[in-house]
Amino acid sequence: MIKTARHLENNKKLAIIGGYPPPYGGVSTHVMRLRAQLENTSLNWVIYNTVSQSEEEDHVHSVVHYRWLWMLWYTFFGKESCVYLVSARTLNWFSGAFMQKCRGKSVAIRLQNAKIIEDIHKGGFRKWLIGFALRSVTAIVCVNRELASALQSIGVDSHKIKLFYGFLPPSFTERDAKQVPPEVWNFCKTKSPLIAANGKVQFWKGEDLYGLDHLVCLAERLKPEFPNVGIVVCFWDHLPEDQPVLDKLITDARAKGVDKNIFFNTKKGFFVPVIEKADLFVRPTNTDGDANSIREAQYFGVPVVASDVVERPEGTILFRTRDIEDFTNKTRTALNETVQRSSKPLPEIQENANERLHSYLVFLANLSQQEIHFKYSDR
Repeated sequence: MIKTARHLENNKKLAIIGGYPPPYGGVSTHVMRLRAQLENTSLNWVIYNTVSQSEEEDHVHSVVHYRWLWMLWYTFFGKESCVYLVSARTLNWFSGAFMQKCRGKSVAIRLQNAKIIEDIHKGGFRKWLIGFALRSVTAIVCVNRELASALQSIGVDSHKIKLFYGFLPPSFTERDAKQVPPEVWNFCKTKSPLIAANGKVQFWKGEDLYGLDHLVCLAERLKPEFPNVGIVVCFWDHLPEDQPVLDKLITDARAKGVDKNIFFNTKKGFFVPVIEKADLFVRPTNTDGDANSIREAQYFGVPVVASDVVERPEGTILFRTRDIEDFTNKTRTALNETVQRSSKPLPEIQENANERLHSYLVFLANLSQQEIHFKYSDR
C-alpha cells in the first residue's frame, strides 16, 4: 500500500530533536516508538537525542554532551530541511523560530506539558515570548485540546495547530515480559487485585507530582476490603538524590502496615507488560499532559482511574485531584465492578490508535515535504 503526501525532491530530511530512552519517560518513549514507525516508511529522517547517551546505528545520535552548545551550533548550521522539536524548553522554541524565519526551514514544535497553560495565564513578558516563538513556526503539535485552546488565546493560527495524542502503539519488544525486572513479577504473582502505577520522585507546587504518597494511603485504605491487594509502582527515572524521599515513603508504608502491599520498582525496564497484567491502572498526578500510560492501559482494555487535573481520554474514571477520599472511592468502585474492562470494544480502540498513527506520519511527511510510502499493508 502506498500513501502519497507531497511530490517534491528526494533530498528533504526530517530532524527530530528530543529525548530518547533510557529513561523511559512519556516523551522519550514517544520518540522511541515514533522511530520504530518511521522505519516502516520511506521517509528520510534522523533523531538527535538530547537527554541520554543512547544511539542506534545511523538514525539516532546522542548530543547530550554539551547539548546547549550543540543546539546553538545546529540552529545556525544544521543541515536538515525540516526540524521537529519534541521539547518543552522555551529556548529551543526560539531556536526553531530562528531556523524557520532566517534559514527557511520547516519547523514544528510538539507541546505535551500543561505548564505552558499556566505560563500563558500568568501573562507578562514570558507570555509574549512564548506567543512570538510559537507563532513563528510552521506547526505546533498539541497532545490535548486544552493546549490547543491556550495557543489560540495568544494568537496562534488555528491552521498551525495539530492535535495528536502522545500515545503510539507499543512494539512487540516493549511487550516482552522478560524486559521487566524479576522482582516486579515476584511481587505481582502473589497479589490480587493488582493495581499498576508509574512515575518518579518529583514535586509540583510543593506536592508529590505523581501522587506516590497517595498510593501508600490508597493501599492502607483498600487493604481491609482487599487484604491481598498489590500496588506496583514502576519508576521511569530514579536519581540518587531522590532516594531519601523514597525511603520515607517505604517507612510510611511500613508504619501503615502495607509495606507488603506496595512495591516501588526503580530498576529500568518496560512498563507495558506490567499494565497488561494489571487489573487497574491509576494516575494520581497533580499536573499532566496527555499521559501515554492511560492510553496504553485503554489500548489493552485495562480500566483507568485518574485525577481530573487535565482533560483525560474518554472512558477514564476521574477523581478530584489530591483528594484521597475520592481517589479511594473511585478505585474501590473500579475494583468491585465486574463489567467489561473497557468503555469501548478493544479492536475499536486499537483501530483508532492505528488511524491516528497513520495521520501523524502523513503530517510529518507533509511537514518535511517528502513522499511517504508505507512498507507494510496493515500499518
